[in-house]
Amino acid sequence: MRIKPNPPEAKSRSKNLGMMIHRNRWTSLFLLIAVSLIACFSIVQRVKKEIPVDFTPQAIFMDGGHDLDRLREIEQHFIREDNDFIVLLNSSNVLSTPHLKSIESIHLALEKHPEVESVFSIYSAQTLHSTDGMLEILDVWDHPQIEDLLNNSAYKGFLLSEDKSTTLIRARIDAAHERSSDLAPIINDLIDIVDQQSVPDDLKIHKTGVPHIRVEVVDMMLNDNFVYAPILTVLFLVTISLLFGSVWLGLAPMGGVLVSVLWALGILMAMGIQFNVLSILVPLLTLIIGVADGIHVASRYREEIIRGQSQEEAMGITMQKMLSACFLTTFTTSVGFLSLIVAQTKVIRDFGLHASISVMVAFVAVLWVVPTWLSFVNVQSIKKHPSSTKRLYEKLDQWVFKKRTPILWMTLLLCSALVVFGQDIRPNSHLLEMYHKDHPTHEAIKLAEHKLSGIVPVFVHIEMKDGSILEPSILMKIKELDQFFSAQDPVLWSSSLSDQIQELHKHLSGENTIPEDISIIEQELYLLEMSNSDSLSHLMSSDQKRGRILALCADSGGQSYIEMRHSVQSHAEFLFQDLPVNIDVTGDGMMASIGIDQLIVDLLTSIGLVLIVIFFTLYLLLRNFKMALIASLPNIIPLLFTLAALKLIGADLQTSNVISFTVAVGLAVDDTIHFIVRYRQELQAGKSHRYAITQSFTGAGHAIVLTSILLLVGFGTLATSSLTSTHHFGVLISVTLGAAVFADLFFLPAMLHWVNNKSENPNTEIKIN
Repeated sequence: MRIKPNPPEAKSRSKNLGMMIHRNRWTSLFLLIAVSLIACFSIVQRVKKEIPVDFTPQAIFMDGGHDLDRLREIEQHFIREDNDFIVLLNSSNVLSTPHLKSIESIHLALEKHPEVESVFSIYSAQTLHSTDGMLEILDVWDHPQIEDLLNNSAYKGFLLSEDKSTTLIRARIDAAHERSSDLAPIINDLIDIVDQQSVPDDLKIHKTGVPHIRVEVVDMMLNDNFVYAPILTVLFLVTISLLFGSVWLGLAPMGGVLVSVLWALGILMAMGIQFNVLSILVPLLTLIIGVADGIHVASRYREEIIRGQSQEEAMGITMQKMLSACFLTTFTTSVGFLSLIVAQTKVIRDFGLHASISVMVAFVAVLWVVPTWLSFVNVQSIKKHPSSTKRLYEKLDQWVFKKRTPILWMTLLLCSALVVFGQDIRPNSHLLEMYHKDHPTHEAIKLAEHKLSGIVPVFVHIEMKDGSILEPSILMKIKELDQFFSAQDPVLWSSSLSDQIQELHKHLSGENTIPEDISIIEQELYLLEMSNSDSLSHLMSSDQKRGRILALCADSGGQSYIEMRHSVQSHAEFLFQDLPVNIDVTGDGMMASIGIDQLIVDLLTSIGLVLIVIFFTLYLLLRNFKMALIASLPNIIPLLFTLAALKLIGADLQTSNVISFTVAVGLAVDDTIHFIVRYRQELQAGKSHRYAITQSFTGAGHAIVLTSILLLVGFGTLATSSLTSTHHFGVLISVTLGAAVFADLFFLPAMLHWVNNKSENPNTEIKIN
């Protein structure tokens, strides 16, 4: 069956486009500058209003759903617990007089900030005291035996550690501020306030809290970008110049990819998007796919110049050969990412749309910028491949041809081993997943967990459909549920409505039990109210229909929170069966764990969908099932290597590293299609299968190696980052690049040889429609 060539008019249009760019290079350059200035204007206008970056958990799970709507409805009756800026104070004895003065000064200074709703510490703590049946509220601070008053269920392990070495100050920020961009100036002000206070040398101060971590993570990621962006640019430029043997030739793909990122950012900024932990990857994907296409275009142009073509003719032939190849890679990758719009998670739907748009922008930019730049390059500066390089690819081609069957079997066994090795990797997010263990914030959180009660709030909400939450039978069940809840592994401290009512009754009657008569409970609560205390407002709603068990938990991972939720929910339903009660195990910490877990699972599922869509897209474009299947298989290998590398470094699937899998898909698809298209073009030119593979090795294969070396040198430096997410990304992307080279230069040609000719007849042609 003869090869069906591309329509002559399509070839002619592509060639004429390349020649036209060369003839009108100055006009093309001015147009490029104009479009780039428009993109810059769009970016500057958006950044003037705000830095559109939000890595908070809310950015992941704030897209509706029953659980989130229910949490927001509950928050109408109770205060939020996850917006506290926390100051930890640690010494041999924080209750000594100099240290108490420091606590007072920090407390009072934080109270003055206009965005702080309240401050809670030893300085403001109150406790119950009764004399002759009269209830009195005592200020802990004014009592000579502070530690005695703090030795109750409400404060023990919460305000003061058992060894008196650690205490904390909680500054509750206005709940209206939850985005990192809104919180940043407030958190920075509070840090400055604390730092300005004079404290004894032996008193160590740690700043932490959920909003502090949100702001700090964004700052660290932005700082990493500012530090590594110029380093990567210089490394890319030096590496690509050395690989091409010419600075001017190397600048072509670099210019193309930088303009691609600029245009993509300009369009996305104009669309008003907010970058979250996933969509921040879009510019990086644009860079990787853009630089790959740029290198392939520049390599083909050099190939034609070395063959003796004039600059105009070389440019025409380059566009004739590469326009279809680059469009195939772009269209396939773009359609694959666009398929993510059917995902359940909003941030993945947004990521799919934004990535699809950016990939198409990269195609236009690279196929415009690179030819324009090459039109100005002096052909005398373009050097041919060293003969040793060409011989190396030819020898590699011959070796793969001879060893094609062992290579396929080895790949099958290796992939099977990788699957077995990485099969127990599971999604698991952590509040501290971005930090190294020696980071001050990591140390502060671990100190809080060891000495006090952790900082992640989770609560059980009990709502009465009928009757009062103060019914003794209900309070007894709440007490039993609290005991079960507090026994869960992540929980370090808990406080419930039943405990506080029992504590109140103990002070008034001397009986350490919950009253059996609701009227007694109501009378005692009335006495508490007359004492001007609102100590139960965070545990009971004003209409006495809702109650809470509030817990502070360790950063033990999202999976442990989800398992705890199922366990507590099941036990609560058992306790309250046949009673008119609604039970919710919730809180922003719980919702974040559920949302991030769903994000990771949804993203992994979506990657599978992307691979399926890419296969069918290749089938429609190549019009050959066998070729589409062959072109799709190498894309799976880098994913398996990345999974095994994740297991090897001892990490779980987290939002900070699962994005490496999307890069693996984009990179692998791009390289594979370039190899397949070059192979297909040689067959369409009437060449033999064996010759087509050899030309694909020396042409597309060389460009694949150049791209991989360039990206490896650049992104490999990210492994030196102090930010765990960046470090892991540098390691994983290096593994991905190596696996992609193996898949495209060993497995793919071996598969083509095996499918085309099992009898090793080098002149048999593969049948392609």
